[in-house]
Amino acid sequence: MGRAFREGVSREKKVTMRPKRRSWKPLADLQGLSGRTKSIGSDMGPLVEVPAMVRIENEKWVFERISQETLTHLTHRLIVHESEGPRTLGATLDLDTAMQVAQGMARTEGSVVLIEPLR
Repeated sequence: MGRAFREGVSREKKVTMRPKRRSWKPLADLQGLSGRTKSIGSDMGPLVEVPAMVRIENEKWVFERISQETLTHLTHRLIVHESEGPRTLGATLDLDTAMQVAQGMARTEGSVVLIEPLR
């Protein structure tokens, strides 16, 4: 046994292996993840802007959560066209409120507000 350790393994019985060259392609590795993300995003449909409900009480801003019931009852969206593109001001529960807001914006700021029906 001592002789085997001293002389080592013969050349014919040695196993030769070539080192495997690893090529790292981060974009190819993430292809599956990005593909799943795109397919899930298309299944979800287009993004929808949900305006925040904000009140001012005692000179403080009060932010409210919008319940699903309130969202289903909204009828008109108020949109202002600016140089950066259209900006949604908010949504109202009826046409009368939308008209009051649009008239107020026209008087005070001189801007035109588009009233768009949601249904």
